[in-house]
Amino acid sequence: MRKLIFSAAAIAALSFSSVADASAQVIKGFYKQSYKARNNGTFDKGTGIFSIGLGAPYAYGGYRNTLPPIYAKYEMGIMDEVGIGIVGGLGLGKNRYSDEGYFGTVVGLLGYYHFNKFIPLQKLDVYAGVGFGFDIHNRTYNGDTEADVLPLFKVGARYYFSNSFGVYLESGYDHLSAANLGITLRF
Repeated sequence: MRKLIFSAAAIAALSFSSVADASAQVIKGFYKQSYKARNNGTFDKGTGIFSIGLGAPYAYGGYRNTLPPIYAKYEMGIMDEVGIGIVGGLGLGKNRYSDEGYFGTVVGLLGYYHFNKFIPLQKLDVYAGVGFGFDIHNRTYNGDTEADVLPLFKVGARYYFSNSFGVYLESGYDHLSAANLGITLRF
């Protein structure tokens, strides 16, 4: 599992860095520092991150999104490379085979690991998260609301244009969208 998360994070970092601004500064002597002293400056203890974004269209179990899901996330750094956060998402969809619609909400708690001690680029934050949440959905044909416990997995990258503003791209499992992107505010 740890190898899978690390591999996915490395792929996300390489993909995102090719799109990111070529002027991202590589920290000289980064790998000569001890692991404990290393940090590319994108995340550390006490950092607060708020993100809002849109998900890619998604389909499962005969349902598909009619509008892109909306995401909001907040994360707080508890160590230089570890954070805890909450995520919420709203999705609106329809059954492919009937007029039945649904309204879905996902709310969850995640623990994140940031690879800021491995990647020497000052503006790039690559991370992976795991946690659990609740998938709360309402179907229009009967008006029933159901809630299921849901495992959550996320892998993503943030690129900062300034100390407090950036963009993010994230992929993972949450029943609303396979990928989402948006803006990030760091404080």
